[in-house]
Amino acid sequence: MISRQLRDRLRRRSRSRARPDRGGGAVEFAIIAAPLLLVSMMVLQTGFYFYARSIALAAATQGANAGRQHGSNDTSARANAEDFLRRIGPGLQSPVVTVRRDTANTEVTVVVTGRAVSLLPFMNPFEISQQAHGPVERWVP
Repeated sequence: MISRQLRDRLRRRSRSRARPDRGGGAVEFAIIAAPLLLVSMMVLQTGFYFYARSIALAAATQGANAGRQHGSNDTSARANAEDFLRRIGPGLQSPVVTVRRDTANTEVTVVVTGRAVSLLPFMNPFEISQQAHGPVERWVP
């Protein structure tokens, strides 16, 4: 009999302690979820930024390699870089390819600019600019 009274008293005491915390898990999740989601989006945005940079650098390198060949011109360098951008996909938005040569036609520079994909609409688009250059192949007697 005493054990039953003691057991009932302990049950009532444990119930009264548990009730003030009801719903606490949902509130904690709501507090933690927003910053966690924001950090996740920032990590993804950083990945998109570096992916766009690598695409721009690879396209500039492809264009510079085509422009360095003996007898090539700016059009072939630009076409090669733009072809690479078409094949690789939409990782770099609004790409612009610029080809420059020095006055003696011994050096070619290809610059690729564009924007990284943006996940969050209120963030400004990240501008990307990468360049590659090299000497033009030529025959020297």
